[in-house]
Formats: sequence, C-alpha cells, structure tokens
Amino acid sequence: MGLEQLDIPSLKKACIQKLQQAILSGTFSIGERLPSERDLASQLGVSRPVLHEAIVTLNAQGLVKIEARRGVFVRDYRKESSIALINTLLEYEQGDFAPELFTSLMDGRVLIERETASLAAQRCESDAVDALRSMLERGRAAAGQSAQAITDYDFDFHLEIALASDNQMYPMILNSLRGVHSNLAGRFYHDIYGTSAIAQVLNYHQQLVHRIAIEDALGAGETMVQLLRHGEENINRILFGK
Repeated sequence: MGLEQLDIPSLKKACIQKLQQAILSGTFSIGERLPSERDLASQLGVSRPVLHEAIVTLNAQGLVKIEARRGVFVRDYRKESSIALINTLLEYEQGDFAPELFTSLMDGRVLIERETASLAAQRCESDAVDALRSMLERGRAAAGQSAQAITDYDFDFHLEIALASDNQMYPMILNSLRGVHSNLAGRFYHDIYGTSAIAQVLNYHQQLVHRIAIEDALGAGETMVQLLRHGEENINRILFGK
C-alpha cells in the first residue's frame, strides 16, 4: 500500500489563517483599517490576487468589512459575524487569543460542561462510571510521562464525561473544541508539568468521577466549574500575565 500525499496548505489558506490569527489575537483590533493590499501582500510574502481572495473569505466569515474606496476594516464580529465564523473560532489551534475572546470561550465551555457533568451524574450507567475510573488511571500514568500525554488525557477525560451525559450533541460540540484545547491546555500543562499543580487537577478529576458515581448532579456540575475556572486562572496568568 502506497503512502498518501502530504496535505500542504495553499498560500490562500495560509494567508487566511495568518490574518485570522492577527484579528483574533487583537493584533488588528475591531474597527481598525488594514494596511493596503499592496503593503499587506508584501508583508505576508504573497501576491495581491492571493491576498484579495483571502480578504474576500474573511469578509464572508464576518471578520472584516470591505468598503469601496475606503479599504478593509476589522468587523465587530460579536455583532456582525455569520455562522461561518463559529467554525473559525472553534478550530483556532495556534497563536494567542485576545483576552476578551478567551474569556468568552471559557464562559461558553463552563456553560456546556457544567451541564454534561450534571447529566452524567443523572444518566450514566455503571459501565460509563467504570470507563471514567479507567480514564483516571490513565491520567495518573500520563502525569509521569510528559506534558503532551497529560494534555491528550485531559481532553479525553472531558470527552468521556460528555459521552456519559447520554446527549448526542455535547460530545460533538466538545470534539469541535479539540484544536483550541490542544493550544490552551497544552500551554497550561507545559507550564505546570512536574509541579504539584498536576496533582491538583487530577484531584478535581477524581472528585468529578466520585460525584457522578454517587449520582450527585449538583455537586458534579459545581466541581466541573471549579476545575474549568482553575484552568482559566492559570491560562490567564500564562497568556496575559494576570
């Protein structure tokens, strides 16, 4: 069996991703006029037609607004974005977030995962509890392996709870956050790896599994909130020095 061809992103795709990163990180702020196409193409090392196609795509996503004879401006995507931008936000895997966007993402995750934990405590069967306990064992082993191992485990732990909620939509939503998780949780675990903070995270996980196992829906939801806010506090420190 032969090897599959490498998926090398096109210049247009790379240009779109670079501009998305600049906007979502706040390098270009809401309402700001982008440099001229000539200057921006030169900065990015692409042709003007490639840049223009990228800007048209960003306009369709709701990230920028093209105004005739005035230029291209960063939209207030909170008010003006289309459904296409949701996937852009959820697939954002690299670079830094603007603080406001990071807070919004965390608030959304808290809302969703508090519910997944509560539903898991109400609905999950004994085999689902056993799967969560097995996941905890994997987490303890990952803690002694590498920051990447504990990052991968962390996502799978949250996904296992979403599956235990017996709601078909929640695992899909969480899976769409995998790229964001790899970026942010990866930074978190690389920062705290080898410290007692790892044990603190695993303790939250153990508490969660216990609350689910005893069918304590309220306690499971609140423990999930505590876990996510603990991560948010540390990522704020890492990214923004807060």
